[in-house]
Amino acid sequence: MRAFIAIEFPKDIQHQLGNLAQNLRSSGLRGVRWVAPENIHLTLKFLGDIKTESVQFLTHHLPTIAKAYSPFTLHLHGLGVFPGLRHPRVLWVGVVAPTPLFDLQRDIEALTQRLGVPPENRPFTPHVTLGRIQADFGPQDQALLETQLQASTSIFHMSLQVNQVALFRSDLFPTGARYTLLFHADFSERDEK
Repeated sequence: MRAFIAIEFPKDIQHQLGNLAQNLRSSGLRGVRWVAPENIHLTLKFLGDIKTESVQFLTHHLPTIAKAYSPFTLHLHGLGVFPGLRHPRVLWVGVVAPTPLFDLQRDIEALTQRLGVPPENRPFTPHVTLGRIQADFGPQDQALLETQLQASTSIFHMSLQVNQVALFRSDLFPTGARYTLLFHADFSERDEK
């Protein structure tokens, strides 16, 4: 099965991010395949296709990693694109994260390497994908996107507390991906780091 490890967002945060995407659509931005609000999350590690035994391994070991962490706060702020505005491919919401998020991602990376999942080539850049740029994204869309990116830094701020990590299954359909929560691992109950 295709799977990934992520921070699951509460429904109200997903709804607010879905509203942000809807506002961008309403502004006339075309050529973007938008992420469904219920699928919005923060990916820590994409695993690709894994075996059932790997799910059992993660179910056993991921809680140990999670218990080493206390709840922490993420701040969502502004919009951006990967790899850059000249040739955008992914439209994202920025994440201002404390050190524990980077430590957690590094620990998950080490754990999944034990399963044979190759490490990422790029450094971890926390972000929330809102949409993927399509082939019909034209110069007019690019100009509008640039305006929206500049405006977003002053109008969009949101915070959420993180207290667990989750393993999801990803099934692809013609209508888009469907994510199924397989299990979650809770952080310890200590005070926020």
